Amino acid sequence: MTPDTFIDLTGIWVAALLTFCVFSFLIKDNFMFKLTEAIFVGVSVGYFIVLTYQNGIKPKIEKPLIKYVHNLKVDKSAVTNTIVAEINYFVSSNKPTNDLQLAAVEQIPFNENGFFILMNETLGRSSLDLADQKQVAMALQNALNNSTLNMKNIFALEKSTEKYIKSYKTVSLSRNLWVAYIIFSLLLGLLFLSRFSPKHAWVSRYPMAYLLGIGVGMAMPLNFQTQILGQIQASIIPVVHTVSGSIDWAKTFGNISLIVGILSVLYYFFFSLKKTDPFSRGLTKIGIAYLMIGFGASFAFTIMARVSLLIGRVEFMKEEWIMGTIRYFGY
Repeated sequence: MTPDTFIDLTGIWVAALLTFCVFSFLIKDNFMFKLTEAIFVGVSVGYFIVLTYQNGIKPKIEKPLIKYVHNLKVDKSAVTNTIVAEINYFVSSNKPTNDLQLAAVEQIPFNENGFFILMNETLGRSSLDLADQKQVAMALQNALNNSTLNMKNIFALEKSTEKYIKSYKTVSLSRNLWVAYIIFSLLLGLLFLSRFSPKHAWVSRYPMAYLLGIGVGMAMPLNFQTQILGQIQASIIPVVHTVSGSIDWAKTFGNISLIVGILSVLYYFFFSLKKTDPFSRGLTKIGIAYLMIGFGASFAFTIMARVSLLIGRVEFMKEEWIMGTIRYFGY
């Protein structure tokens, strides 16, 4: 890969020099390694802070609160006029052409509660700016045209619109509760900063308890289902595996090995039992052998992953640093 600009070439050289600084730890601990380590930690923390703000604080706290305060100042009549205009346009676009069809349409049942829910969801989105009537009109058009509700009864639709307008508020009760929850979450998160004060550090226990409680509550069912029930289900297998009436000896040997491994490893961890007889000692040794195979495979997988990272870094040094520099200067 050839660097396109001198800035790209400079970045590659910085990355190569930092790589050498990290590898210098293989000789002994030194200042350059510590400097690179500090740069890595600083950049990682800075990147994590920016990422948290962009993906967490800004879309989930800052924008909803700003939009909430902004919508409090919106003129209700402007929004209701847009609602009436869009409903009238929808009715005129879907109005039957003759009296017979009009009489039939009037008999079609209309879900008024579903219509209210649709309007509340459309106008209550945190991303919708109620002061921008073009945006409100577009949101209403999309909601009406893409809704699964049967809106052929235009007479009931007009009556329901009148009822909805009378009860409409630019900021609903559900939105107030949601904003209260956002503010509560923000204040709870700010309590973590009390760790900087030894006198008030105990306050940080409350957000920590809240965080751990939610985390454990969400993780336990998932882990129980995947790591316990899933493994139990995967180990309920037939001893003899047959294919088209004949025994598949390779699969059968694998199933027997799996069953023996599960039983022997479980038996090994029953430390309250006295394992003095030859059968118990033999089964325990088999369990230990399976454990060692498992640990060895995990360790080998870890080593293989680290070696692949090393290969990737060596490839970077060869292709992008050395060869890229040569190509950039036209040699």
